[in-house]
Amino acid sequence: MSDKCIRSVSAAAMAGYQDLSDFERSVIVGAREMRHIISEIAMKFGFARTTISEVYREYGVSGKTSNVRHRCGWKKTLKELDH
Repeated sequence: MSDKCIRSVSAAAMAGYQDLSDFERSVIVGAREMRHIISEIAMKFGFARTTISEVYREYGVSGKTSNVRHRCGWKKTLKELDH
């Protein structure tokens, strides 16, 4: 695997599927789109192979890399409270 194509993401060590940031999801999708195999991505970034598979499968179905649930539990902004 070429170091020019993929860079390490140190904060991603064994993150769970729901815990990934949009950036980490994009890194996974980008690496898969560049034809890197799941085991290579897992070793390079520290993601579980199942996490990589789930993120890429979700991307294939929805075409999105963002986590739909990322705002769960966030407090509403003042604008949202005013309405």
